[in-house]
Amino acid sequence: MHYRKRLRQGHDTATEYYTNELHDALLSKQGPTFWKCWKSKFDLGNKCTEVDGCGDAHTIADKFATYFEKCYSCNNVKQKTTLESEYSKLRANYAGFPTADEPVFDTELVSKVICNLKLGKAADIDGLTGEHLLHSHPILQVIISRLFKLILSTQYIYNFIHLSTELK
Repeated sequence: MHYRKRLRQGHDTATEYYTNELHDALLSKQGPTFWKCWKSKFDLGNKCTEVDGCGDAHTIADKFATYFEKCYSCNNVKQKTTLESEYSKLRANYAGFPTADEPVFDTELVSKVICNLKLGKAADIDGLTGEHLLHSHPILQVIISRLFKLILSTQYIYNFIHLSTELK
């Protein structure tokens, strides 16, 4: 009887220990610590490897796609066609939002946006990060603001991917 009582107390203590540790980790907002505790307590490791009798990942993905395609298909084909044609008519005459005479992209705005970039993020396809913009020469902010003004005034965006590969 004492043995069983001691086992129960040990189990209760372990549960209380994990609960308190999770609570402390959550209060101190230590994300990795919190999730490490959570997984050690609640992650049972039995992951689902089969969906609807299939184990192949591509087949499972296709089944999910088919299911959600059915969920979000139209109920009334006639109404769909009517709405589509109405949208197409409205879209043909759409010219966009009216813009001010002077675009709002000034150097101060670009500078403010660059200063507020979150640092330590992944680099883009050319290997540039927010740190590159933040620590670059101040003339870059002037160039970027002029580039945005040019894009707005001409309503054309050059494909810079080809330009960067040509320059390399």
